[in-house]
Amino acid sequence: MTMACMMGGEVMTPGPIDVCKMPPRGTPNPFMNIGTWLMCVDFVPTVLINSSPSCNTGTIIPESNGDQAGTMGGVISGTFMLLVTPLTGAFNVLIDGLPANNLGMTVTLSNDTNTMGIYSVPSQTDVIAL
Repeated sequence: MTMACMMGGEVMTPGPIDVCKMPPRGTPNPFMNIGTWLMCVDFVPTVLINSSPSCNTGTIIPESNGDQAGTMGGVISGTFMLLVTPLTGAFNVLIDGLPANNLGMTVTLSNDTNTMGIYSVPSQTDVIAL
């Protein structure tokens, strides 16, 4: 599977499962939650993939999108539009001592701790890791 870098690519919840409360009564509603590697921080500038800094499991995306209407926060986390944190990565490729983020294998926590997501849209298609 292709490895993540700052060229793009997205982390998405696999279905509309980010449940946030909507005003005025706090009605829970499901939303799609998306984070993009273009916005990542704590990337690895010393390992380049297609001339772009690479991303490992220490890389976070500080803001997710798609749940803006749920301004009363997530049912579990009480937040909306917060960070995406990778939990797993490639089993056999380490970047700066941490597993590389790769398509289909990187499971994430989206909107802080409100829902799980997966790296599902590639940021590049030349470099792969299994």
